[in-house]
Parts: sequence; structure tokens; C-alpha cells
Amino acid sequence: MTTVTALLTNRAYGYPTRGAARRRKPTVLAVLHQTANPSAGPMEERNYANRAGSMGPSATAYVGRDGTVVRSIDPNKYAAWSQGDVAHPDALAQAHIVAGVNFNELVYESIEVCGSGTQPFTTAQFEAVAQLVAAAHRATGLPIERAHALAHADVNSVSRASDLWPASTRETYMTRVIKRAHDICFPPTVTVTVKSGDSLFAIAAAHGLSLAALLAFPENARYRANPGLIHPGDVVRVK
Repeated sequence: MTTVTALLTNRAYGYPTRGAARRRKPTVLAVLHQTANPSAGPMEERNYANRAGSMGPSATAYVGRDGTVVRSIDPNKYAAWSQGDVAHPDALAQAHIVAGVNFNELVYESIEVCGSGTQPFTTAQFEAVAQLVAAAHRATGLPIERAHALAHADVNSVSRASDLWPASTRETYMTRVIKRAHDICFPPTVTVTVKSGDSLFAIAAAHGLSLAALLAFPENARYRANPGLIHPGDVVRVK
């Protein structure tokens, strides 16, 4: 994933406010949006948000169709305006609403995915969004699950036809992003079953590992004292 840092300079974002020393602790990993522009790239979208007199909405990151991410706001310091006012939140957003607090302050990443409703999102965009959600988990410790990863329609009732992730595909897309982000942070383990004549060295080499790397997996700790002591039927982790 290629990331270009181009932070907004026109203050088209508003949090923290009221003299707060730091932004409010987020409770939402990310809200995903679509730019609804079929041709503009991530830097063009960033520049539009950065135009003179802009009051937002601005995103913390814009994702191009080639997977390039333009970082426009540092989410560790500021929150974006992207969600607007919470007009008709569904239960997912409602669970995060705090009386007297603008919902935007509770969102870590506000991600705008470049494209319109008639354009399928690219594989590169899905991967970049998942990487951003995974990074948000590492930064906040919030769980990677649907209750903490929202689409714009979960927060506001948006009627335009190009609304991000229409109801017909929204859950499929959200599931794809959440699963990939989870796998990035918690890679699934891969094992092999030892056959007669196998050695740990050969198993490691077959999977592009050194013997030391193979033995570093906690599941293989029993072989560290004697790497030659394996038996047919043993299960060895290789990833």
C-alpha cells in the first residue's frame, strides 16, 4: 500500500475543540464512505477538501482505485467531519453516541473510497481499506468487528443513489474488509502433518523458512531441544 501524506492546511476539520489538549478517545475504528465522483483521484479529493473556505466534510484518508492512500488528517490528533450530523443513526452507530458529544469525535478513521456507485471497488481499494482498519486496531485497541467498523449509512440516512456501499452489497463488502483486517492483525496459522522421511529442515525449506524461524513458532517449541525428534503424524506449524 502506497501512502502519500498531504495533511490539510485549511483547518477543514474541527476536533479536538473547546481548548482540549488532545482528541477524544475513539470508540469507532472507522466509518467508510464513497466519494461519489467517478473520475477524481485521492489527491484531487484531498485538494477539494483543502480548498479555501472549505468547512469539510474532510476525511482522514482518501483511497484511490489503485490502492494509493492520501493521508489528509492525522487521526491520532484530529477527527474528521465526514459523518456530518447524526440524523437517523441505526443501532450500530447509536451504540456509540454520547450525549453532548459530536459523533465525529468518536471516530478514529473516516475513510473516503474514490469512485461512484456504478463503479465496483477494486481489489487494491479493498486491501488498502483493510490495511487502514488494521492500523486503526493497532492504534486504538478497538476490536475488528462490525460493531466498530461502520458504513456512512449506519450513521446518517443518505438517500443519494451513489451512497457508499448500498444495502444490496454493504454487508458483503463490510464483511470482506473486516475479515481481511482481522487476518492482517491475526494471521491464520498453517500447519502440515509430518510424513515418514520428513525432517524439520526440509519442511522449513519447503515453506520458505529457516529452521530457526520454524522453531520460533510457539506450537513447535517441543522440537527446539532436539529438532531431529519428529514422528509421522506430528503437526508442525509453518505459518
